[in-house]
Amino acid sequence: MSETTDDVRTAGTDADHAEVTVGPSLSEVDAEVRAKLTGQPVAAIAEQSEQAFATIGVRLTGEQLADYADAVSTGSAFALEPVPEG
Repeated sequence: MSETTDDVRTAGTDADHAEVTVGPSLSEVDAEVRAKLTGQPVAAIAEQSEQAFATIGVRLTGEQLADYADAVSTGSAFALEPVPEG
C-alpha cells in the first residue's frame, strides 16, 4: 500500500455510501414549463404542464390548471398552490 490515503478502503455498508437524489422542486418545474411553452396555445400548455407537475407528485385543480396555462401562454405571473393530497 502506498503512503497516500487514495489506496485505503474503509469497511461499511451500502447505506454508508447511498446517494440521495432530490427531484426538481415546484418552482423548477414551473420555470422549465415556462421556458418551453410560453406563447403556446393554452390547451397544449395545460396538457404538458399537468404531465410535468405529475412527475413531482403535484396536482392542480382543473381551474388552477386552466388559469396556469393561460398565464404561461401570455407570460404572466401565477402563484402555484397545489392541492394537498389526501
